Amino acid sequence: MGEWELRRSLPRLAREAGLGELRRVHHERLHVLVLVIGKLGFDWVTVLFLIEALSLLDVDPGARPVAVFIWLVGSWGGLMYWLLVRGGRRWFAVGDGGLLVGTGGTETIAVPWGAVEEVAPVQGGGALYRSWRLCWLDGGKQRYVTFRTVTARAALVEAIELREPKPTPPAHRLFTGAGLGAVACVVAWALALSPLGDVVMVSRPYYLRDFERLCGNSGASYAKAAPYSARDPHPTVLFDEEHGADPVVTSAGKASSEPDPDDVQLVACSRLVRRQLDLICTYEGGDSTLTFYRARYRIDIYEARTGRKVSGQTVDADDTLNCPIWMSTGKRGREEDVSAPTREEYQGIVDDVAVTSESARTAPARSR
Repeated sequence: MGEWELRRSLPRLAREAGLGELRRVHHERLHVLVLVIGKLGFDWVTVLFLIEALSLLDVDPGARPVAVFIWLVGSWGGLMYWLLVRGGRRWFAVGDGGLLVGTGGTETIAVPWGAVEEVAPVQGGGALYRSWRLCWLDGGKQRYVTFRTVTARAALVEAIELREPKPTPPAHRLFTGAGLGAVACVVAWALALSPLGDVVMVSRPYYLRDFERLCGNSGASYAKAAPYSARDPHPTVLFDEEHGADPVVTSAGKASSEPDPDDVQLVACSRLVRRQLDLICTYEGGDSTLTFYRARYRIDIYEARTGRKVSGQTVDADDTLNCPIWMSTGKRGREEDVSAPTREEYQGIVDDVAVTSESARTAPARSR
């Protein structure tokens, strides 16, 4: 029998044992409010860990809400199961005529008030963590049970000493309701209004690599990114297809070389748009070849906050190509090498973008 089913059957069990009506149940565990607050802190740390892990695995940031939702449903569902269904914990149900004690599982012990001998603190431990021992006579034989971390322990001890139930006071119910309401507000704030909520819902960038989604997803944007205006500087990050989610170069448009994610206004995306055969190197009598291609790249600039394209240009990667004296080939014996802009060229582009006004950016795209 789970705890939820047992809790529903307690009034019947108490009446069958001659204890009258139940007034209050004390469970051997921390207060639910304490558990919920601790769970919120644990969830905050876990969500940050999920965001970090997904980023390191190059998973699109758009997967964050799904991952966090699955975690929250699973973890909170497990907590509810532990609180309401799982048995095995000690509890004390206080009735008009005595106690109904659960020692774990489905076993219950009826202790009429007349059989109670005493309840006394066990030596050792502070006032908060001190254990208490309840002693009673069962068929002339003394029995006892100890308890420490039960809900409303002081009220339970007082009820045993006075041999009468101590119902839950209205003020306690009001405090519990206010506490649960406060917890609900904290949950709503954490998931919807806090900076963490913005990161989970992908409206605010958390890492520089998050901006790569503007290159891979048409219409992607970050609603909480820094606004883009005509005033310099315009912190910029550049991505290309070869490096995936890792930015190739960045520019803060000032002394700092790498901007903070919250400061980035523009995202540059480099894409291969054309390649042209330039040179073929042959080895081992023509069985192995190395083919060089000259390539043209399109670099489009997007506003991080809206995803709007603000400019673009093309770059011809004109590497100086020569056949190497020797090479190592794979099983096919055919290798290719496509020219690409150098890191210095990319850096020059983003530095130029970071200090160019919006009005100048509307000029026609240039080639070189």
